Amino acid sequence: MKFNLTMRTILDGLQISRTLTPSLKSIADSGFLQHDGCNILRGLMVSTNTSTSTFGDCTDYECFVNSLHIEDYDEKQPILQAILFIERVFEIWNSAKQTIIITAILSADDFSVVVKFHTNRLGEQWLSDNINGYEDAVLSINSNEDIISLVHTTD
Repeated sequence: MKFNLTMRTILDGLQISRTLTPSLKSIADSGFLQHDGCNILRGLMVSTNTSTSTFGDCTDYECFVNSLHIEDYDEKQPILQAILFIERVFEIWNSAKQTIIITAILSADDFSVVVKFHTNRLGEQWLSDNINGYEDAVLSINSNEDIISLVHTTD
């Protein structure tokens, strides 16, 4: 897991005590499907005129489609819900595709909390290598890591 100092401040003292909202759980539990060589959360796949050819690479496309504003589902504790959502998506992913790693990206500002997912591919990435270069709070974690225990060890 990588996170910048702004995210560390948010994570310090975060208590993982609530359950994932049913609507977010439903999206996670819908699993993934293959589309144009990309892994897309089935619950986020909507009819669109975009395809992988519209984007620079599969990672860009996946981050476009696999993007969710958590505050639309829980206005009171969107960071907590984002952490729980990532945990659940990773559980679903790992039970089906254990050899491929996906990355979750969590970003937050004063108005929104956004989670994105993409498959790890050689030569492709969504975030800059300089995670501390972002003004907004940013976290990146892979599906072979345990987000709950890592959040608890940030203090």
